[in-house]
Amino acid sequence: MPIKTPGKHSATSLKSQKGGHGKVSPIADLNVTPMVDMLTMLVIFLLMTFSATGEILFISKEITLPKAYHSGNLERAPVIAVSPISLAYEGEGVMETPSIDDRWFPDWKLPALYERLDRAKKDWRDRHPDEQFKGEIIIQSDGKVQFEVIKMVMFTAAQAGYLNVSFAVQKGGEDVLGGEE
Repeated sequence: MPIKTPGKHSATSLKSQKGGHGKVSPIADLNVTPMVDMLTMLVIFLLMTFSATGEILFISKEITLPKAYHSGNLERAPVIAVSPISLAYEGEGVMETPSIDDRWFPDWKLPALYERLDRAKKDWRDRHPDEQFKGEIIIQSDGKVQFEVIKMVMFTAAQAGYLNVSFAVQKGGEDVLGGEE
């Protein structure tokens, strides 16, 4: 059989080589270039329409976030939700907010929250043994919750090793000059 130069061959030459005896061969000439072009356009379209700043927080009905004029986008981190009724870690109730008072917790450390945060930190370290723990946490608090409660939550988080604290807020507060956004 003679050596042929590489390139496009006609379907009849493939049929005659593969099928033989007058049989119709299932091999067909297929041009892949338009399919690759279409796939490339589809990937570019999806990348352009994909939002990297999607919703990362589930906000409970009982929490009304405070408004802030200057804010940035949050990255995914564990969430402590503080409503006037309850305190929750990642949607799991930890304790009731009205019971948080410095009379009951003079050292500002909330034992139930501390245990939950410490357990989550240990679980994270077990899953990621080669990485350094960043200690990131998001506090999602209702605007009506007393600041004393927020201080105690922050102190407890710091005691558990969560030193990078972010607050979930709504955009649209008043600026320094008193105007609305």
